[in-house]
Amino acid sequence: MKKIVSLAVACAVLAACSSTVKKTEDTTQMRPAEVAKPATVSPVQAESETAKQARLIQELAKKSVYFDYDQFIIKPQFQDVIQQQAEFVKKTSSDSVMLQGNCDERGSSEYNLALGQKRAEAVRRAMVILGVADGRLEAISFGKEKPRAACHEESCWQENRRVDFVHKLK
Repeated sequence: MKKIVSLAVACAVLAACSSTVKKTEDTTQMRPAEVAKPATVSPVQAESETAKQARLIQELAKKSVYFDYDQFIIKPQFQDVIQQQAEFVKKTSSDSVMLQGNCDERGSSEYNLALGQKRAEAVRRAMVILGVADGRLEAISFGKEKPRAACHEESCWQENRRVDFVHKLK
């Protein structure tokens, strides 16, 4: 009897130590829920999504909201710009936006800093109303320190009275 038990134990030990190749399952006979699904986004697709997002940010950065002289009220023709910016920010969860208020060269530095801040805050409030989380927006003023056009006439001044959108990806 001892020999049979010893033989059984030896067989069990040998069976446990042996290296066997596991047979892979035939997935053709499995139900659809049991078949492993491939990743939904391949690295190539992820790169193209990143490139698409970068291109869209570049396009959006070219769009500004312009203001009348000595005003910070958003004109109706710029509601679409704000809507596009807001929709993009809501779709990209890791994106935040710096709203940069600017003024033309007329007026003191202090006055233009305050006016640029009011312009940036007006755009920030509009974006919050459209559903963008306030914590993702930063309103700052450059006053007259960051002109887009440098001549001393109305055509340049109009170009400098604006709020720019600077998207920051985290």
